[in-house]
Amino acid sequence: MAPPPSLEGRFLPHRVIAGWLGDADAGRLLDYILAAAPRFKPSQVAEGLDADTRRSLVLRGLGPFEALLADRARALQPELERAFGMGHVAPDDVEAEVVAHGDGGFYGPHIDTFTGNDHVHGDRRRLTLVYYVHREPKRFAGGRLKLHDMAGRQTIDIVPEFDSLVAFPSFARHEVEPISCPGNAFADSRFSVNLWLCG
Repeated sequence: MAPPPSLEGRFLPHRVIAGWLGDADAGRLLDYILAAAPRFKPSQVAEGLDADTRRSLVLRGLGPFEALLADRARALQPELERAFGMGHVAPDDVEAEVVAHGDGGFYGPHIDTFTGNDHVHGDRRRLTLVYYVHREPKRFAGGRLKLHDMAGRQTIDIVPEFDSLVAFPSFARHEVEPISCPGNAFADSRFSVNLWLCG
């Protein structure tokens, strides 16, 4: 059944924050990511590996940056909840991962919450934060984050900019458009740190 026309052009709220970590911490985080290249694994979806839905590499565990990023994410929570019209829920976890999109990488339309048979009790992602860090000047093209309207017909397209953060409710439908990265060197990838505030 098609969504009602009244939902077309209606988007869930989002925020873009420039300079979220600052150049020094962003640079150190990028150095950490590049040094961790051998530990990245192919990304999966709920059903496992699916190159028709998602093509990227992922690293879970951010070592010395885990606490810094979790603290920064928690500090944003009250402001984001107010801006998004969400009630306050004390966070019980902050999930984190780094995703590398190289040449041909993408992630089709999806949401970040688990539903139906995929739901796991206690796994309640409420807020999604996507932080961008990459080599400057940028050595890839594409890779915009596309936030879908409630009818699934229009998008707001956000260009990944160094040291910027995008935040939105985890049930908002979104995707990563395909990336072009000539030479496909790992260090030239589109890197994003995905953080989820759960509660």
